[in-house]
Amino acid sequence: MAYAQEVRIPHLPDDVEHRVRAYFETWHNAMSGGNVPLRKVLNGDVLAAWVDDISIYEYLPKKRDFIIRIDAPNIIAASGECYLGCSPRQIDLDFGTTIHAGLLGVVDEAKPAFYRVGFERTVWEEWLRLMLPVRTTDRNGHLIKQVFVSHFFYRSV
Repeated sequence: MAYAQEVRIPHLPDDVEHRVRAYFETWHNAMSGGNVPLRKVLNGDVLAAWVDDISIYEYLPKKRDFIIRIDAPNIIAASGECYLGCSPRQIDLDFGTTIHAGLLGVVDEAKPAFYRVGFERTVWEEWLRLMLPVRTTDRNGHLIKQVFVSHFFYRSV
């Protein structure tokens, strides 16, 4: 397996594709009063343009871990791996990343995080990873914290 190099960045690069910026702005516009957006606001209709780009990682507070509820088809195709139902710790082990730690920061701070991630396939590629916190509730009305994790191709180097 290829090992990734990742760097946390303070914001999206200025030259990011419009599609990626529109995705982030859709999430940002769903915030109400500065609160983490609700999944019912960011529903399938609103996110249709990015449905193949969004993985959903659900926070498990008792374990201080996550479970991958949806694994985005575009990252499965790029990595050759499917982690549906797994902890992101397994991704970290396989690719030498720090996804788990980044997710904890997003959940703890209730703020998005951005990364530039590089790895070699046929050439060196850079991708942008967006981690966007969202919230939903279970059938009993209890809060469930989740993170949308999306990877977008940025450039070949």
